[in-house]
Amino acid sequence: MNQSEKQLMGKAAMVVGVSFVLSRFMLGNFLFTIPLMVLAPKISDRRHALIPVAAVALLTLIVSLFQARGTLSESAGRLLLSIGLFIPLVLLVASAVWIYLDDQRTFVRYLASCAFGMVASIGLVIWLSSGSETVLEVDSIMFESFSALFGQLDGHSGTLSARDLERVYRLSVMVSGFVLVPICMGLVGFASFMAMSYLGRYDDGFSKRVTSWSVPYDTLWVFLGSWTVVLFLMVFKAPYLGRALALNVALGSCVLYAIQGMAIIMHFVRRKGLPISGGRLMMSLFLIAFLVPGLNILVVFLLPLLGVLETWIVFRKDE
Repeated sequence: MNQSEKQLMGKAAMVVGVSFVLSRFMLGNFLFTIPLMVLAPKISDRRHALIPVAAVALLTLIVSLFQARGTLSESAGRLLLSIGLFIPLVLLVASAVWIYLDDQRTFVRYLASCAFGMVASIGLVIWLSSGSETVLEVDSIMFESFSALFGQLDGHSGTLSARDLERVYRLSVMVSGFVLVPICMGLVGFASFMAMSYLGRYDDGFSKRVTSWSVPYDTLWVFLGSWTVVLFLMVFKAPYLGRALALNVALGSCVLYAIQGMAIIMHFVRRKGLPISGGRLMMSLFLIAFLVPGLNILVVFLLPLLGVLETWIVFRKDE
């Protein structure tokens, strides 16, 4: 083993450590795969580039199993562990697919990276809607945790009655089931773009490539068809599971158009010569969408709308 290989192994070990530590924090749990994707191009063999991803996955699983060791004998404990590992697992699989398909077009890599998360999200929604004894037990545990957390935030002032608190909890659970697919797609897209942005920080052509991103025309039919189904199910008051599955597909198509909307904004930013990179813009939009009430509605609705409208209106014209 020569000196450069030793340095690369040391760097890989450091990245594995950083990624694992990030995964233990709430905010870092959304960012921990970025270092893995940044490291991958430095490793010539794609299969070897997956080893750091596997190492982080193994460490995460071992620590999670150790922390939950007292509840693994119960089905409810195992389900809670699965729910807790859901987002990390989705992001780890997505990063592995992204790394392995480095010779494919960005759109293909992104969709392939999202595939596991989309299927797993739909499976989780179906499973949690089954109403089994285990699911009901987990639901009771989560409601108790929600009530305790709300009590701490509310300062025990009794603003909400027990019935109102349960309604808020039920609404939160329902909304979570509606948006699981787009959340996974958004997190995968954010991590992938931030990694690409860092790797392309010295590439003058990177911003230009970003501004040219667009989804295939046929995506419009998925968008229109899925929202038609959603409207139909809402009008006829279909069961929750049917509405949740349809909304996940519809909102998933919105994520694709939101990416196109971001590319349109980047086009105008670049044309005006404003001093902001794609990475900073993406980070700003991501933080607004997740953390700023009111403004997040504008981001969530306007970006997909901008992307859809470009089907008929050409926004990206060079002066």
